[in-house]
Amino acid sequence: AISAGDSHQRPVSVGDAYQTVMPEAAYNRAMTSEEDDPIAADALGESVLVVGGDAVGRSAASRIAESDVGATDDAETPDAVVLAVDASQSSGAVPIEFPSLPEAVVRIAVLTVPNRPTADERAVVEALKAHVDAVVLASGNGADDLVAAVGTLVSIVGDSGIVNVDLADVKTVFRSVDLAALGVGTGSIDEPTAAVGGAVASLPRGVETDAASGVLVVLIGPPDMSVADVNEAVSTVRDRVGPDAHVIWGGAVDPESGEALEVRLVFANVETARVTPGDDCPRCG
Repeated sequence: AISAGDSHQRPVSVGDAYQTVMPEAAYNRAMTSEEDDPIAADALGESVLVVGGDAVGRSAASRIAESDVGATDDAETPDAVVLAVDASQSSGAVPIEFPSLPEAVVRIAVLTVPNRPTADERAVVEALKAHVDAVVLASGNGADDLVAAVGTLVSIVGDSGIVNVDLADVKTVFRSVDLAALGVGTGSIDEPTAAVGGAVASLPRGVETDAASGVLVVLIGPPDMSVADVNEAVSTVRDRVGPDAHVIWGGAVDPESGEALEVRLVFANVETARVTPGDDCPRCG
C-alpha cells in the first residue's frame, strides 16, 4: 500500500503507480528485498475467520465462507477475525452475548446499522469493544447488507491489486481505534471526487469523519485509470479528515468496470454525532 501525499511527474496508468509514486531506489528495494516480513502482503486470504455474532451474523458468515470472498467460517489459528453483527436485531431488554474469538493479529467487528445509531445500537457497540480491536459501522440491516459489508471489508485487505492494502496497513490504521466506519461509492472515472462523495454519503447517518485518525482507501477502476485519477480521489478523501490522519491507499484494475470507478473507504476513529432529525448532512458536501 502507499500513503497519500506522494507526488508524480506525469500521468500514467495505475499499473505504473509504484514506480511513479516511489523513488526508483526504494521501489527496487521493495521488489527485491529478501528480508523476512512478519506480516506478508497476502497474509489475509483464507486466514480470515468470519464469525457470526447473532443469528443474522451466523447466516452471513456461512454465506461468505461459501462465496469467492477470501474468508472462512472455520479456522483455528486465523491471522484476522471478523465478527459479523446486525444491530437491527438488538434490543436493550435482551442481554448481549457474543461468541468467544480466537487470538489473531487483528480482530474487527462489522456492525450494520439501518440509520443513525440508536441507544440500543450504541449499547451493542460498547459490548463489542470488549471482544475486538475495533468496531466498523456500515449502513444496512439484514443478512444481505451484512454479507456485503463484511465481504467489502475482507476484499479491501485481501484482494490482490496493482497496489495492495494488507494486514500491516490494517494494523497501522486501526491502532488504538474503538470505532470505524465503512463506505462504498461508485462514479465515473472522469469524476473521482464524485465517487468519493458517494462513498462518504453511504456511511451510517451521524458518522463524522473530521476527527478520523486514519483511512484505508481502495480504488477499483478501468485499465486506463491514471495516477492523476488516484491522486484526485485520495486528495478528496484527505480533505474529509484532519491534517494528521494517516491515509493509506490501494488500487486494482477491473477490465469489466467500463468507465466506472469504485471507491471503498474505512475511516478509523470516527465519531457518531447526535444530529437533530431533518438537519442537513454535514459530511455530504
